[in-house]
Amino acid sequence: MVIFLICILAAIIVIALYLTIHRVFLKRATMMVQKNAQDVTDAALNTSLKEMLHWNKNLNSQIVADVWGKGVLAFEYHFDYKKENINLDDFTRQKLAAKLDEYAKQHQLKMAPNTSQPFIITDWWKYEGILHIDIAYLINEATVEYIKDLEKLNQNSN
Repeated sequence: MVIFLICILAAIIVIALYLTIHRVFLKRATMMVQKNAQDVTDAALNTSLKEMLHWNKNLNSQIVADVWGKGVLAFEYHFDYKKENINLDDFTRQKLAAKLDEYAKQHQLKMAPNTSQPFIITDWWKYEGILHIDIAYLINEATVEYIKDLEKLNQNSN
């Protein structure tokens, strides 16, 4: 009976160790993918802004999609457009999207299957002189599903 209990306890310990190690490796891999995608998106946005606005600033993003699940590659940028004297009639969401597409083609960026472009501007809003831009990098299925969910939300709110 004691040997049976020891075997059960050993099995529980082995399973717990396996699950813990597996989770750590998955989390690390996910963070590496997010960091790589964040670096690519930062480079694309900063290059596009330099060409469009003729400035030498580098914006750094923050991951915005933690709520939506693991593996979603969406990033938020913000800057004071009034302080930078940027006219939002000239600097538009559509023009930035076109510039991001141009960057992606020039650098031959990969994208998820069945997508037409690697970057989508998911949100564009201003508050107290700060322009907030959210950009999704469509390189994996989780981000594509995130975009589909946002489209459903936008359809339901209209």
